[in-house]
Amino acid sequence: MGVKGKMLAIEVATRTIRVAEFVPGSTPIEVTRAATMERPAGEPGVVAKALRTLLAEKGFTAKRALVAYSGPLIEHRLYGIPPVTGETRNELLRGKIAQEVSTPIGELCVSGEIVGKISEQGHERAEALAVYTPEFEIRRLTFLLIEAGISPARIASVPLALAALHPQSEESALVGFVHAEPGRCTITVSTGAKLRFAREFTLPIQRPAEAAASAAVTDAVPDYGNIELPEARLAAAAAPAVPPAEEAAERLLTDLTRSLLYFRQVSRGGSISKLYWSGEAPTAEAKALILQRLKLEIAPHPAEEAASWPAGQAGSPSDYAVPVGLAKAGQVPEQVNLLPEGYQRRQKRRSYLAASVAVWGAFLLAAGAVFAGFHNAETRYREVIEQSGELASRRAGAQADFLRWAEIRKRAEEVEGMDRSHRSPFTRWRPLLHWLGASVPRDMTFTSVTIEATGAGYRGELRGRVRGKDPSEVQARLNGFLAAALARSLGEGVLYAPIEVRPMAEDEGRGVIQEFRLTFTLAREA
Repeated sequence: MGVKGKMLAIEVATRTIRVAEFVPGSTPIEVTRAATMERPAGEPGVVAKALRTLLAEKGFTAKRALVAYSGPLIEHRLYGIPPVTGETRNELLRGKIAQEVSTPIGELCVSGEIVGKISEQGHERAEALAVYTPEFEIRRLTFLLIEAGISPARIASVPLALAALHPQSEESALVGFVHAEPGRCTITVSTGAKLRFAREFTLPIQRPAEAAASAAVTDAVPDYGNIELPEARLAAAAAPAVPPAEEAAERLLTDLTRSLLYFRQVSRGGSISKLYWSGEAPTAEAKALILQRLKLEIAPHPAEEAASWPAGQAGSPSDYAVPVGLAKAGQVPEQVNLLPEGYQRRQKRRSYLAASVAVWGAFLLAAGAVFAGFHNAETRYREVIEQSGELASRRAGAQADFLRWAEIRKRAEEVEGMDRSHRSPFTRWRPLLHWLGASVPRDMTFTSVTIEATGAGYRGELRGRVRGKDPSEVQARLNGFLAAALARSLGEGVLYAPIEVRPMAEDEGRGVIQEFRLTFTLAREA
């Protein structure tokens, strides 16, 4: 178990892993410790073992983590969509992405968030940022983290982490972030802490002179991921040396210029006012060319003000700009999160279980109060009847009898009012409980039931899922359940709507799952 009140922020790149432990909600971000390791070659299990060893040796105690993934296959796109949220927003983004890529959309992990508003043909629409990458990459990353003893709470991209560091003093301006790693560079443009543009390009970044001899071969090898292929070793043997500092700076400037020109084109004239650099430090030649041709001086990184650094800790906040950006962005609803849906559902299922226990506990308490109220009302009615019989037998005078009768009537009205006050809304849910007893197929499960009071009664929503070997079998089982449910007369306005039909995930078995929603109404009892 991790220490309560601390989290990890992890940058997972192709050749480097940076980890920072911080206190969530602190301003500036309180970093308690940080460490960097070279990512070893091999399968995720090998990397996970090395990461677990690093965390243990450096004294990291937190287990929940925010993760930034860096890879050549992660993409960022901006789209105009109707102002919707949650699953509906992500489904709209998946549809737009499917029209632009050749990869089947079912093999992509897609997540999005709203970054602003735009006007199209006089109609106001939401501007959504879509982030997508092959799902197998995210599954490999999730497996790596879990094997290292880490519980991921959010997976984002490096550009998203950097955009969170957008300076408050430059909130309305466009600024650029450059994050350099050996052989790879990422440029990010943001405004108001929202990502507007991101591009990644390959570039042999010049190392110090003492490492140039060993780097001459490894930097020129194409990136084959973590798998050592024979072709990679052959390419390394025949690879040319790293170019001189001047040539490397020229190539870097060419790609930066190309990226900024492309951003100006897609943003209709947008240009950055400041440039911040993190990761591997730029060479003197690169700084001079950026200042001379782009008219941009590399400014002090905003991560320095965003985080407090522990005394004696190696490095600085700007060296760990990506983990610091993750910590500043935190974990909030409606935020890009590339965690696999199955993992997120398991986390939600634990919350739903706790909520269900609380709801059923309240239901039992209310039912006990109802029965106690009925018993008390019965006792009071009997007392009133006995008193009425005793008064009727007396003939002590018409006036006295009348006064006593008026008193009895008053008490009877009070008792009737108490009976009405003891009635619980739960007694009006008997049709719902009766309806839920309908024949349910073996492969159907309910995930949630919500009921809201309205002026005329109650409005309810039932969500569930049904499995089958193919869509026709799934629909046949669902139709049978609907027929049985309607035969038991739930009420008026029963509507069925499918939410999603998808193949089962690897950990769910084989076949097809349909998620559905039923809405219905319940009338108040008199």
